[in-house]
Amino acid sequence: MTFKELLDCVRYEDVAPHIVRMYPDMRQSLGWYKIHIDMLRLLQPVFHEDANDKVCHITMEDWEDGSGLHLNAYPMEGDLWEHSLTKELIVALDVKATKEELAACCLWHTSFYGFVEKHVKERFRTEDLDLDTLNRWDDSLYYKAKALQNFSIIREHGGFIPTIRQLSKSKKAELIKQAKDSMFLGSTPMNRIKRKKHFRIEFLEHYYERMSVISDFIVQAIPALKGVRNYILVEQLCELFHSELFCTEEIMSYASNGKSGAKYLYELFTSYDMIPKMDGIVVRLVTGTEHEVLTEDEILLCNLLAEGRKYGDLILDYDPALGNQVVISYAAYNSNNPLVK
Repeated sequence: MTFKELLDCVRYEDVAPHIVRMYPDMRQSLGWYKIHIDMLRLLQPVFHEDANDKVCHITMEDWEDGSGLHLNAYPMEGDLWEHSLTKELIVALDVKATKEELAACCLWHTSFYGFVEKHVKERFRTEDLDLDTLNRWDDSLYYKAKALQNFSIIREHGGFIPTIRQLSKSKKAELIKQAKDSMFLGSTPMNRIKRKKHFRIEFLEHYYERMSVISDFIVQAIPALKGVRNYILVEQLCELFHSELFCTEEIMSYASNGKSGAKYLYELFTSYDMIPKMDGIVVRLVTGTEHEVLTEDEILLCNLLAEGRKYGDLILDYDPALGNQVVISYAAYNSNNPLVK
């Protein structure tokens, strides 16, 4: 039986309990595992000659952490997902596991570097930032390059970037604490001059990391803001830089058989707690068809995302390549003021 055949003969609802039992720290990621398995099911299996192997061996392995034997699937991590689907599963004679347990094990390995392609790209930092390979893995250089690239785009479209001095006292205090904590973890003895220099490096790393995440969301939204359906301005989105707490994510539907992508995400979010509870949210809804009036499924999805919040804003976008699927890119934030006043 191939990995593809295994996925086609199990229900995720029956696999999920085994993910929690076998990998307890994944309990909060069950929604992402649902996305991962549905994404794999929609992929066409493609064999690659240069991949790790043609088969996947299912064995019992000791993790050497005192927890005993565990199911193991090798090799799966790092292979192209479309190739992994073609792999024949070779189950060792001493393995006594159900198909659902085998699926849980394989999914843990295939999602090791990310549940979707975007996660994998972020994990391996593949975007073009004009950094050599060594500097790309220096967090302070990486986040700065990423943020400055975004700042340039935002300014070109009329946005503003607050300086460190313009951040709130509480946000500056938080960045200072993060920098001090990072220095404490290093615990390398330093004189006053070196310590001051190292503190500045750590402070700017945390500053640029935060600014790069927020500016990523703004840059993604900018092209859609020109549409007549949207009311938000770039400078209003830039108020996100002043938020006390910020979280962003992009989530795509993987609805099968031409079903509604908006309905898929609505059912996903009602089943799994994937969106953080914060004061406000800006949702960029990307659909495969351009239409003036939202469908019933899209209205239900947007209302669900705005439920229980003080502020809610919607940006409508369009990508014909999506077909029946939809993508939501959200920015959840805590603030005393709405973005649009």
